[in-house]
Amino acid sequence: MFSQRPVKPAKTIDNVYGSAFYHLEAKDRTIDELRKKLVAKTDNQEWIDTVLEDLIGRGYLKSDKNFAINFVEMAFSGEKGSQFILSKLREKGINESVINEAISYVANRDEVCEIALLNNRLANMNLDSLSNDKLYATLTKYGFKSSDVREAMKSHPIASALPSKMQIKADKADIVKEIEKLARKLKGKSVIKRELKQKLIDISNFDEEIEKLEMDGSIDFYENCQARLDKKRFDLSNSKDKSKAYAYLYSHGFSSDEIKETLSN
Repeated sequence: MFSQRPVKPAKTIDNVYGSAFYHLEAKDRTIDELRKKLVAKTDNQEWIDTVLEDLIGRGYLKSDKNFAINFVEMAFSGEKGSQFILSKLREKGINESVINEAISYVANRDEVCEIALLNNRLANMNLDSLSNDKLYATLTKYGFKSSDVREAMKSHPIASALPSKMQIKADKADIVKEIEKLARKLKGKSVIKRELKQKLIDISNFDEEIEKLEMDGSIDFYENCQARLDKKRFDLSNSKDKSKAYAYLYSHGFSSDEIKETLSN
C-alpha cells in the first residue's frame, strides 16, 4: 500500500497561492474545504486569510452563497431533492442557513417543484425486480422527503404494487426447510407457524408438511420438547416449578400432549 506523499511546507505566500490554485484546478471547492487544504501547507494564518480573500475577490474561489446556489442548480437539474443538497453542503462546511437560502432562492427563481422532480425521476426508473424497500431507499437517498416518497410510490401504478423485500424472500422460501430450521432451534409447532406467518411465508400447507416431517422421522417434537426442558433446571417434584416448566415449554410452541409426556418422564 502506497503512503501519501507528505505535504511540502510553504516557505512563502507564493507557495500558498500555488497550493490553492492546484486544489482549485482539481475541482471546485468551498472556502472551508480550501482552507483545510492550506492549513496542511502552512500554519501562517495571515497567509491563508490573505490568499482566500484575494481568490474570492478575483472570482477564483466562490463565496459560500454562490457555491451553494451553483450546487443547488446542479442538484435540481439532476433531479435531486433538498435533503441531498443539505447533507452534501453541510459536509463541505457551509452553514445551514446559507444552504436553505440558496435552496429557496433557486426554487423560487426557477419555479422548482420537488414533488415534480421526484415523480419525474420515478417515472424514468426501471422498477423491474425492485422491492418497495429498495425503491424507497433509493428515492430518499436522492434527497426527497420520506412523506413525499411514500405518496409518490403510492400514486405510481407499478411502484404501489411492488412487493417488500420480506415478501420477495418469503416467495422464494422452501417451507419444509424453514420448518426444519426452526425445529432445530427447539421451537414447537405453534411458534414455528407464527414465525413463518410473520415472515410472510405461505402457511396454507403447514399442517400437511408438519405431518409428513413427523411421519418420516425428520422431526420429533416430543424429543425437542425434552431437549428444550433440559436447557432449564426445574424441580419437577415441586408443583410450582412444574407449572413454570409447563408455561416455559408452552411459550416455545409445544403442544399439551408433548409437554405432559415430557413432564411425566
